[in-house]
Amino acid sequence: MDSLPSTALHLLAVGTDPSLVRPAAGAFGDAHQRQLKYATILHEYRMVVRTLGGDREPVSHAPNFAVYPSASRSRGLFPRDAVRIGAALHRRLRFHVVSTEDPMLCGLAGYVLGHRFGRPFSAQIAGDMLDNPFWLRERRINPALNVLGRWLVRRADSVRVVSERERAKLVALGVSPARVRNIGWITDFARFDGLDGAALRGSLLEGARSLLLFAGRLVPQKDLGTLLRAVAIVARERDDTRLVIAGDGPDRADAERLTDRLGIRRRVTFLGTVPYPNLPVHYAASDLVLLPSRYEGNARVLAEAGAAGRAVVTTDVSGAHDTVLEGQTGHVVPVERPDLIAARTLELLADSTRLAEMGARARVHVRVLYDQTKLLAAFAELWAATAACRRPE
Repeated sequence: MDSLPSTALHLLAVGTDPSLVRPAAGAFGDAHQRQLKYATILHEYRMVVRTLGGDREPVSHAPNFAVYPSASRSRGLFPRDAVRIGAALHRRLRFHVVSTEDPMLCGLAGYVLGHRFGRPFSAQIAGDMLDNPFWLRERRINPALNVLGRWLVRRADSVRVVSERERAKLVALGVSPARVRNIGWITDFARFDGLDGAALRGSLLEGARSLLLFAGRLVPQKDLGTLLRAVAIVARERDDTRLVIAGDGPDRADAERLTDRLGIRRRVTFLGTVPYPNLPVHYAASDLVLLPSRYEGNARVLAEAGAAGRAVVTTDVSGAHDTVLEGQTGHVVPVERPDLIAARTLELLADSTRLAEMGARARVHVRVLYDQTKLLAAFAELWAATAACRRPE
């Protein structure tokens, strides 16, 4: 087909974020805002999202954008259900491109739909999973998904990644460099402007002087053990430091037990899930943001911290060196090294002037790096170029 501008394109997406159907804590989050931005550069946009049971009715988010829950009986049946729903939508709207959130089960549905209807298939990879040893050990099914993912990325007409490390990995796997684009996260940085976190800070400090923030899901990937062991080291040097954990998940109980064993219960606060609109003020209330993950794609928390004018100490995960300027906006240390996280944290807390300067530089750097206009133009070009790869039905 001739190349079309993205504003004329019909895009079908396949994803796994149920918050687009059932908003968490009654409020749509960052994923919702991001999808609405994509809709502004497309003519028609439909997404099939994995949900387990429940309502099958689509949710309309904009005149040209709607999300269809799969209502699958199991995760394993989701690709079949996504193909069924996607095929019915294609017969009505005639999509130009199928885009998938991952190159595994979503990717399988996208590949089948593309093959059936002669439409190009674009895979997005937002996480560092393929061939990642930590991820491979997390679940028994992951090695099989890894084989599927390696097979699918070589057959995708285009692949979007969120870090240079992931781009290099795919090229090493044999994917043509011309088919791999590094396009960062789109998020609403305006929500970090003009915030006064003083009141929240006072309530969280509870008499302490320095406030550390972790924001994220409490899952094995985030390595809360390393985080808590680092805080225990920090506490021995600075008894006036408190860690706030904003997030919830299956690892919370284990993390709370470890907090007790380390003797730092009075220095750690578990907030549970923080509603999306309330997160920015938590960044504003903190002195420093910590990310101890074993792997990431390109953690949004690093960009959000920078947008809020906060320096970070992060492990050397995919995307860290895209977002963080070492020694200028934060520090990057090896994974599973609580001693190094603690050392960098103590170094920054000891120099409040330098910490503030790093935060100011982070704000400028992140907003240039993740400029929304630039990123939307990159997505528009990616999907228009992918649409030109149409195959015979």
